[in-house]
Amino acid sequence: MNQQITQPDQAVAIGDVVTLSLPNEPSDGNVTVDEEPIDVLMADENWLVVNKNAGVNAVPGPSDQQTTMVNRIKGWLVANNADNLVPHLITRLDRDTSGIMLVARNGIVQGMIAPQVDQHTMRKTYLALVEGRFENDHGVIDSPIGRVDGQVARAITSNGQSAITEYKVLEQFENIALVELNLKTGRTHQIRVHMQSIGHPLLGDRLYGGSLRLMQRQALHAWQLSFTDPVTQKRQTYTAPLPEDMQAVVNRLRDSKPVE
Repeated sequence: MNQQITQPDQAVAIGDVVTLSLPNEPSDGNVTVDEEPIDVLMADENWLVVNKNAGVNAVPGPSDQQTTMVNRIKGWLVANNADNLVPHLITRLDRDTSGIMLVARNGIVQGMIAPQVDQHTMRKTYLALVEGRFENDHGVIDSPIGRVDGQVARAITSNGQSAITEYKVLEQFENIALVELNLKTGRTHQIRVHMQSIGHPLLGDRLYGGSLRLMQRQALHAWQLSFTDPVTQKRQTYTAPLPEDMQAVVNRLRDSKPVE
């Protein structure tokens, strides 16, 4: 305090200047560096907002210890001479889902933003291509999601966790729709399960019965993320454009859509 080392119980008076210095987090030697470039939408001293490609795991696991987003973000941190080399993923995406991920660059801000994660006050908006025609252009799916007999796929179950998804049809094609989805909760495979449950599985979603004719991976993209920066108390919003594979399908559908 006031450029002097003080004890934590030191009383603070009006006009005092308090500076908190924290040690750098030691790098985890078990997390290798991947120098593959990443698409960084925003970087400051506390946060990274990155745009993940489909086909990349978010975190290391049994099938991939070296080429995940954590490895690649660590590579970006090393290349940019960062003091802290431990990426703290605040939002995660399935391997075959593309789009925005938020990363805390230190454990302090990770803890500060945790209440927004727990209380679902971040606004996470996705774009998806789904099968079928909608009777209503807007709706809310409020159905609990749970595991079934230890399977990878989730399902609507009476004893599952509360799950709420809001959807809005942006464009309706012959038998496919481009849909905007907002998560009110954050369950595993939530969008995929909910859309299947109302008869509109995602294109390319093998696990939940989606057609593979136009897409070879689930047509799901984390398009926009809004959160309040707990350091500055300012609301931040970031957007990742639709990836090439989904945009190509949309363009194809628009070209074949009858002129009204």
